[in-house]
Amino acid sequence: MFSKKITDVKKSTTKIQDSKKDLATRTKHLRNILDTVDIAEAKGFCEANFSHIYHILYDTFIQAENNLRQRELSFHLVHKAHKEELDCALWILEQVLALLPELIHKRWQMHSLGHILAKLLHRPCYPN
Repeated sequence: MFSKKITDVKKSTTKIQDSKKDLATRTKHLRNILDTVDIAEAKGFCEANFSHIYHILYDTFIQAENNLRQRELSFHLVHKAHKEELDCALWILEQVLALLPELIHKRWQMHSLGHILAKLLHRPCYPN
């Protein structure tokens, strides 16, 4: 009923592809696109922009990890904003795994994705 116009998706796509934009803007537009289009369109979008999406995922994860480590807080005293950053990185990872299984099967970014998963599974890095 209140779906976004095609021009909004095109504008958001150009903002995702612009590496000069800050990470928060690129992440916001990625989330807007994937939330507004149906699964078939999302899969096509991800296949067409997999490189940009991966860079957003990697940068978001590294930023969240650095913020969590920088604070040196107790495991249970993680700041809400840092937890939201990590949740955002996990959401992007979930979208990559769900929408790009063929690329992952071809071992696309396998070493890097494995490294991210290993860090996530290492208990001290992930807050509750």
